[in-house]
Amino acid sequence: MTETGFVSPWAESGPPTPPAPPAPTRTPGLAWNLVSTAVLFLWLAWQMGWIWALAGIVGVFVHEFGHVLAINAAGCGPSSIRIIPLLGGAATVPRAPDTEYKGVLIALAGPAFGLLAAIPFFIAAGYDPHWRGGALFIAGINLLNLVPAPPLDGSKALGPILARIHPLLERLALLAVGVLAVVWTVSRGSLILPVFIGLSVAASLRAPRLRPPARPLSLVEWAASLGLYFAVAAICAAVLLAALQGGGPAWLRLFGFGGARP
Repeated sequence: MTETGFVSPWAESGPPTPPAPPAPTRTPGLAWNLVSTAVLFLWLAWQMGWIWALAGIVGVFVHEFGHVLAINAAGCGPSSIRIIPLLGGAATVPRAPDTEYKGVLIALAGPAFGLLAAIPFFIAAGYDPHWRGGALFIAGINLLNLVPAPPLDGSKALGPILARIHPLLERLALLAVGVLAVVWTVSRGSLILPVFIGLSVAASLRAPRLRPPARPLSLVEWAASLGLYFAVAAICAAVLLAALQGGGPAWLRLFGFGGARP
């Protein structure tokens, strides 16, 4: 999005000055990402054990790499991955998508591509059933990302779909899901995630626009976006159910449902 500058009446006449190129986006350095990754790994290992910590790190990188591929393919890059301590990761978007459909595809690319990270854990589970918990964790974080509450991917994927029906519907859904997400995570004993979601929902509701200006979804794109959203959600749920055959207790403990720690 560009800003229109004020032209002084005393400015010299002549052809208009071309706009300055956008300032380059600073990407996080290698040292920051290494420290952030270590903090995230140690926190997950303390909460759940080293297998789930490993799954969390691998899952975050593969998930975000899916976003990076889609961002670059959509002409919005070059993108890079940033690790956020205790919360996960994010892919940078130097240029906003020029169509809402591209935004939906970028949002869904993370959860869809991220499921590939579960494959080695399923393979390892053939030798030791404990590794199935890693696949469970990966499927779970990708399914959780489809919840339409900012800053999760679901708000970016489902938001334009709801706005195509009515703009107010998107804001009402954002508020309702955001409040439910905060209440549920607090009831599970979490403190960091509800604060993060609550601040993101409040910031989004105060903003005049929920997304940068872009061409709205056409009717065909709306139907395709809706189908892709539910298809990705169904695949994530299928992988989660498959992993639950052997790794359920650890996943349930992550969200505070109890169970003895192995």
